[in-house]
Amino acid sequence: MIQKIATGDQRAFEGLYRLYYKRLCQFAFLFLHSKELSEEAVSDVFFNVWMKREQLTSVRNICSYLYSSVRHQAIDYLRKKNIQYQDNINVYELEIESPEHTPDDMIEREQFRELLQQALDVLPERCRMIARMHFNDHLNYKEIAEILEISRKTVEAQIVIAIHKINETFKKNGWNK
Repeated sequence: MIQKIATGDQRAFEGLYRLYYKRLCQFAFLFLHSKELSEEAVSDVFFNVWMKREQLTSVRNICSYLYSSVRHQAIDYLRKKNIQYQDNINVYELEIESPEHTPDDMIEREQFRELLQQALDVLPERCRMIARMHFNDHLNYKEIAEILEISRKTVEAQIVIAIHKINETFKKNGWNK
């Protein structure tokens, strides 16, 4: 796909855009806390990707490249627009995608989501972000480390903390599923 985009294949670029746009907007929202600014930041990144498409052949991991670009774009927006970074707890909700079968399943899923949100709410900001990137965006430790410009060991430690807190919250609330 990257080779096709580098040679100007618009359909390949549209495929890349469809594949990553929503996830990147959610990621940008972690920094910007504005749907409009997040969409603008991601659009700017894709615009730059298209404008510099010939250079894509040197990119080893397009996923990490896009996430890093969005992170840098979001930070740049914060600096340029003098926006104060503020924590918005509900941003960290994990998406649970599965068909709903019965009303009991729906209630159970909602209880699960609420407990998960409680667990995430008590995590430190960076730990929440790393957990969301890993569990929701399905990024591996190495990709997260590259995107956030931290060590892989730091990512591993933060995931362990997140899992421990999640398990603790579920046990405390009697969730034995």
